Amino acid sequence: MECLSDESLGRYAAKPKLRVQRFENANLSLDFIKSRGIQMTNIGAEDVVDGNPKITLGLIWTLILRFTISDINEEGMTAKEGLLLWCQRKTACYDEVEVRNFTDCWNDGLAFCALLDIHRPDLIDYDALDKNDHRGNMQMAFDIASKEIGIPALLDVEDVCDVAKPDERSLMTYIAYWFHAFSQMEKVENAGRRVEKFVNNMQGAWSMQSDFERRMRELLMAIKEQGVSWKKSKFEGTYVDAKKQAADFSQYKRGQKREWVAEKSDLAALLGNIKTKMSTYRLRAYEPPPELRLSVLEQEWATLVKAEITRGQLINETIREYDILSILIFHALTLLALKMPFASLLLIKPMTLPLHSIRCNWLFLDWKERLKIS
Repeated sequence: MECLSDESLGRYAAKPKLRVQRFENANLSLDFIKSRGIQMTNIGAEDVVDGNPKITLGLIWTLILRFTISDINEEGMTAKEGLLLWCQRKTACYDEVEVRNFTDCWNDGLAFCALLDIHRPDLIDYDALDKNDHRGNMQMAFDIASKEIGIPALLDVEDVCDVAKPDERSLMTYIAYWFHAFSQMEKVENAGRRVEKFVNNMQGAWSMQSDFERRMRELLMAIKEQGVSWKKSKFEGTYVDAKKQAADFSQYKRGQKREWVAEKSDLAALLGNIKTKMSTYRLRAYEPPPELRLSVLEQEWATLVKAEITRGQLINETIREYDILSILIFHALTLLALKMPFASLLLIKPMTLPLHSIRCNWLFLDWKERLKIS
């Protein structure tokens, strides 16, 4: 009883020599059985001590049902129905196997071979079996179950193959060992799969963290480099250069800046996903390094926006100055034309005038053409 229940029965005579000691041991065992809620009728210590075969075998079957079969549960059915349903589900994909009971459906040994194949296909080649060799199939299944899986050999081949209707209780007891062995194996496999899933999820979380830090570092660096580039940028003193820098600035706002805005939003979402995953698995919350936090990004972004506004104003002011200068030069040339002979004006070359931009030179050439027409 201690082996079956994994509990201690207390003090008892380990090597009883007197009949009274045997009675005490038997009563101790029967009282323990009753304490587990197992109903017993007309069974006393004298029946066990005197070796009443019918009552003793009935008691053994009761213990088997309680400690080996009763914990088999399939969809809330009884132990016998649940064990039968388990066998039917496991062998459903085998055409030659039809498990309807725990007697004659097992005579050919194919049901045992199917149970082995569905759980441990590495131990048996089911397709290569001779389906007519009942004894050979049975012996192979029993040997593999005993040697490879550790299922005790409770039955002999003759107990199943050589009788038209094998003993139902014996088969149920033996098949229950198969159920427990493979159920334990499935629990281990399920635990392994859960561990593997957890490890994969953790690797995913770590990969997300690494990706976040890399992308955040790249974005911050790009923003800082853009600000430095604008500070170092100089105007060449020509209208064409000013317009080119204005076009580049517009292209930046339509392209690069939009990409950075999207990346900034993606990084915030990615950090939220990381924190959710870590919280789901009850792990320590993830906090980025101080220099890679979203607050730092917001500060750098605010600095970028200020630098962008300053840059836009500088470009616009420069272009406006060139436009004003062009107008002033045009009026100056017009006044000059009123004081110089027409032939002398036509001899003036653009580069001899104190002009500082290609636009001003173009205005001067246009002005000369107008003089010719007039």
